[in-house]
Amino acid sequence: MRIVPITELRPGMVLGRTILGGGGQILLRRGVTLTAGYINFLQKYPLSAVYISSGTDVVAEDVISDETRLAAIQGTREMLNQVKRGAGLAVQKANELLLKVIDELLLQDEIVINLVDLRSFDEDLFHHSVNVAILSLVLGIENKYGQQKLKRLAQAALLHDIGRLFSEDENIYSHVNLGVDFLRQSGISPSVLRAILHHHERWDGAGFPNRLRGEEIDELARAIQVANAFDKLSANNRYPMEEVIEYLMAESGRELEPLSVRNFLRCVSFYPVGTMVELNTKERGVVIKANKGFPTRPVVRIERDMFGKRAEPGYTVNLLERPTYFVKRKLEAGMD
Repeated sequence: MRIVPITELRPGMVLGRTILGGGGQILLRRGVTLTAGYINFLQKYPLSAVYISSGTDVVAEDVISDETRLAAIQGTREMLNQVKRGAGLAVQKANELLLKVIDELLLQDEIVINLVDLRSFDEDLFHHSVNVAILSLVLGIENKYGQQKLKRLAQAALLHDIGRLFSEDENIYSHVNLGVDFLRQSGISPSVLRAILHHHERWDGAGFPNRLRGEEIDELARAIQVANAFDKLSANNRYPMEEVIEYLMAESGRELEPLSVRNFLRCVSFYPVGTMVELNTKERGVVIKANKGFPTRPVVRIERDMFGKRAEPGYTVNLLERPTYFVKRKLEAGMD
């Protein structure tokens, strides 16, 4: 499976991952063979790239199943639209959605974010809220949080931007208090409210609304801050993964808590599955697996040897086991 820019798609290629629309609907399913019509259809959306299967590749798996993610997006959309229409918050519905996500994540022996979030739409509240909740849970599990703490974290992350529903001018300063005021009336617990209230504070004290500093900031909010920053920067391949990771590292100790950044980056790969790379040996191939805790040392299936010839089928290099090997560069538009 490879990540292929939308401009490089050709009829006959097979879609490697299902593409969702902004409302959570399925645009094209995994396994569809692309035609000129399908390619023109996809080019109408703000997609930067898609996953393409090459038959024998490993599948680039999300940290949760497609079914669970789709249900969470659709459920969140329905829940927040009800709030926008003036109905109350369906707290039980939110909890049911989140419990399914938590259960799936806890069943995994090892969680690594090695999938590029390629979206067919500009950022919307529903997808952003779900993604921040999932990413926050990944960090919470890495932090060894218990199940009750994970539930509070997930609820705070899912609802952290609900104030945007009541802020017509998209005022970043007003949506926090508007959201907390609404959620307080909805019976949300004080610990969740505190996390939401603090999610725009900064580790260095330059945030809002209360200019809190360091450990004055709620612990759950610190996790949400990292997840929020990661999602905004990485969604739809807005910035290369190495630049996203570099940003998080640069903001460690300024915007973000150093411990949260360090633990989160243990769960992220510089080179997501499907990334085409060239090694320092001049061999070229595709990333097929990430090594947790070693974001620059993935497993690469070699497809071209140092002379540019086809490599033997199944030849792989685990950079964690080859200390003299490293990724020299990414191959943005695929390989010759």
